[in-house]
Amino acid sequence: MNTTEQMTVSIVVPAYHEAENLPRLMEEISSAMDPTGWKWEVIVVDDNSRDGTAKVLKALASRYASLRYVIRRHDKGLSSAVLAGFDRANGTVLVVMDADLSHPPGAIGNLVRPLLDGSADFVIGSRYVAGGGTQDDWGLFRKLNSTVATMLGRPFAGKVRDPMAGFVALRRETFLAADELNPIGYKIGLELMVKCGVKRVLETPIFFRNRLHGKSKLTVQEQLRYLEHLSRLYDYKFKKGSPRVKFLITALGSAIVGYLVALAVEAAGTHRLDAVAVGIMATLAMTSLFFGRYLRTQRKNVTSLHPWSAFLVICFVEFLVGIWLAWVLVPRWPFAAVVPFCLGTGILVRGVLRVASGLDVRGLRRRPLK
Repeated sequence: MNTTEQMTVSIVVPAYHEAENLPRLMEEISSAMDPTGWKWEVIVVDDNSRDGTAKVLKALASRYASLRYVIRRHDKGLSSAVLAGFDRANGTVLVVMDADLSHPPGAIGNLVRPLLDGSADFVIGSRYVAGGGTQDDWGLFRKLNSTVATMLGRPFAGKVRDPMAGFVALRRETFLAADELNPIGYKIGLELMVKCGVKRVLETPIFFRNRLHGKSKLTVQEQLRYLEHLSRLYDYKFKKGSPRVKFLITALGSAIVGYLVALAVEAAGTHRLDAVAVGIMATLAMTSLFFGRYLRTQRKNVTSLHPWSAFLVICFVEFLVGIWLAWVLVPRWPFAAVVPFCLGTGILVRGVLRVASGLDVRGLRRRPLK
């Protein structure tokens, strides 16, 4: 690691509609960093806010020589904003923090020092270790949301207590050694921790405050983007197991829909063979929705020029197998047993055909996973 005299701390702050918070943030960062003797800079990456942020940043830049800012006209999103800031940073140590004053600038030094003395490769400002905490007025929904999000990220985080934290620090060389970064949503810390392959993660306690001004960016859409981000990380971390688990989840969800539809159609007086056919079609319709989502979110894994063609052929075979089994079993078995057997066999056929045709079980690759 470079000496303290050579070392610069780059503090990257993604922002969107944070005009009211930025002056106070810069004041607190300056108060925290000036006594350290370190060189430091702040890079604010704003996603073309309409609340006067650009004007505020211009005024702050005239006051603080250490402040630089970028106004992005086309790209949006916290994670991509952080990466844009890293690309422009001069520092040997990179720090990420929110603009809304929920992360205490006074704790920046505690994040940086373990990187300087070599005791950690990645440092998190943690709410959930001894000495850390949050304001008492967190509602039940926010607490539940944080707990569930943390549990879902646990397979990547090991013993880390607060893997969802957005207040993190790492060395520049650690960032430059990362595998391809493609985060979406707001959990950039988790992406960096996984893709940078860090071994020594240290959590230092912080008190997480509620934002000072403005509205929370934690919308339902951001929650869904977080789930998609997790999906990508699962594929990255568990290259063989993740597609198979997702296939089973998709298959089970689709089969439940098909089963309920078949029972409802049969209860309405439809011939049992026809009811099974409708149930199979409902299952395939749900499967097509999942498949379409995979195509949208996993485009780099789609090597086939016509992915829907193979998908539809396999669906047709699955339908024929299910109908044939129904024709054989409807006169012999109870209807409630025929439907799940036909659907389950069809799903088994689907998985076998996808792998045999060179696709993974979701139908995304022409070559089987190794």
